[in-house]
Amino acid sequence: MCRRHGIKLSIKRDDLIHPTLSGNKWRKLKYTLAHAKDNNYQQLISFGGAYSNHIHALAFAGKAHGLHTHGIIRGEYDPNNPTIQDAKSCGMTLEFVSREQYKQRNNSEFIAQLKLRHPNSLVVPEGGTSKMALAGVAEVMQEIDQQNVDYICTPCGSGGTTAGLLSANRQHTQVLSIPVLKNAGYLEQEIEKLLEHHENITNLRFIEGYHFGGYGKVKAPLLSFIEEFYQQTQIQLEPIYSGKMVYAIFDLIEKGYFPQGSHIALLHTGGLQGLNGLIQRQLVPANWLGWQRDENITNS
Repeated sequence: MCRRHGIKLSIKRDDLIHPTLSGNKWRKLKYTLAHAKDNNYQQLISFGGAYSNHIHALAFAGKAHGLHTHGIIRGEYDPNNPTIQDAKSCGMTLEFVSREQYKQRNNSEFIAQLKLRHPNSLVVPEGGTSKMALAGVAEVMQEIDQQNVDYICTPCGSGGTTAGLLSANRQHTQVLSIPVLKNAGYLEQEIEKLLEHHENITNLRFIEGYHFGGYGKVKAPLLSFIEEFYQQTQIQLEPIYSGKMVYAIFDLIEKGYFPQGSHIALLHTGGLQGLNGLIQRQLVPANWLGWQRDENITNS
């Protein structure tokens, strides 16, 4: 299809950084971990849903760097949840809260009380998105040839990866951000806040309409697309983030969105551990796309 449209398509395989800690979660945590170590914090506290890639990554990263981790999880404890099992096996302590309680996660008074309850702890925002996270994501742009890439594309859940790419964009490259949730317009403002009105915000292309029913929703047409993509490339995607982004780009190519001769780079942001939860909930079959759960996460 890309040849027919005169488009060059590349994939930045950040899913290959590490078997457990990869993609944008590693990028976002890299300098947060360094900051915690440099300032003698003993514990990292953060927030996420029951199948959160960020919580999974934080638990593993904390264990690897000798830091305690504490996860505040939206919802009730499910002993069969593979993400929660992995987090616990890495030593993370878990606190399950109601949806109403979880809404306080960005409230300054709530954060202050949290720090009083957990002294010498660094509170990491949901998804790992912070100013420190931008520096880690920015390194993606140093690893691609910006002169020859017209568009770099990323899924968007909290805005941190998009902002990080924009912060390091020194060329003409357009950053296409594909939100994976409904009513995501507010994320453009979040990206601007993270960038503090950085001039490269003009290179942002924020394209809605590919959420497939909302965050965490799994729809048959998207699964079929991911299966076909895997058959053609042997590259595994998951349907929560990267699958939606790749689907969007192929659809936009078909609709003539990109000029002929364009070079598009797709950023694979990892998150494949999320397939474990989809298999557990029987939303996809076991060994889907040849995926097998890492049973030795704590020894990785």
